[in-house]
Amino acid sequence: MPAVSLPDALADAHDTNYADFSTGYARRRGSEVHRDASFDRAIIDLPALPFNGVFRSHLQPSEIARVAEETLALAAARRVPVAFRVTLTTPAGTAGALEALSWHASRQTPVMAIELTSGLHAEAPRGIAVEEVSAATLAEWSRVVAVSFGCPEEYVEGPAGYDRDVGLPGQTPMRRFLSRRDGEAVAASAVLPGPRGSGLAGIYSVGTLEHARGQGLGSLMTLVAMDAARTGGAQVAVLQASDLGRPVYERLGFGTVGHIGVHQPAPELYRSQPPLER
Repeated sequence: MPAVSLPDALADAHDTNYADFSTGYARRRGSEVHRDASFDRAIIDLPALPFNGVFRSHLQPSEIARVAEETLALAAARRVPVAFRVTLTTPAGTAGALEALSWHASRQTPVMAIELTSGLHAEAPRGIAVEEVSAATLAEWSRVVAVSFGCPEEYVEGPAGYDRDVGLPGQTPMRRFLSRRDGEAVAASAVLPGPRGSGLAGIYSVGTLEHARGQGLGSLMTLVAMDAARTGGAQVAVLQASDLGRPVYERLGFGTVGHIGVHQPAPELYRSQPPLER
């Protein structure tokens, strides 16, 4: 299964898809959201870095400081962590400008892609059932995703509440999937179609509860999302890989086509105690 490099049109489709997913929680009433040709930003009440900050930008050099300062002020007012992402299509010089403003790169997240041309498909092992998430099972999906990504149990209701409020299954283009072992929900994934006509789909929220890891469920749920992307008409699937997930995706044939630089403000930029990410 060959990996691909992303031409300009697909790189742009990736960044749009990434911003669509990452700003999704900002559809909840009371969130701060800005989306136009210059930048995409969301600030929400949930203290989770993946859903707060700038996710796509095409700013002139003279605009970067203003947007960064405004973004920090919005996040500080809500006591949530924040980041400014430098994505595949971010203009050259943005990362350097952010560093000069003391927004330092905390990580470089690999962007991985694969052509959906292979005959490799999801096949659940014995004892594992896979289902598409419905309104009735959304809370189980939310818990698996939140806990597998390190959210303490006592905070799970926060992400779950956002999942309910921003759109139940069937109300948005995103499709969610859940796997069960002996009836217990243990692994999850999701797929979000890219811009119309792009032939791209983004895979998100691939997670397995710790006690169920090492049994191929991450691969299974990635393949489930790939199958859904393929049947939806996509020719290329993209995702952003964690350290834990990257070897899984490489074994499936994904290749790294770029990185997202995650720039966070230095603690001294906050006028009060920096927020703690939960």
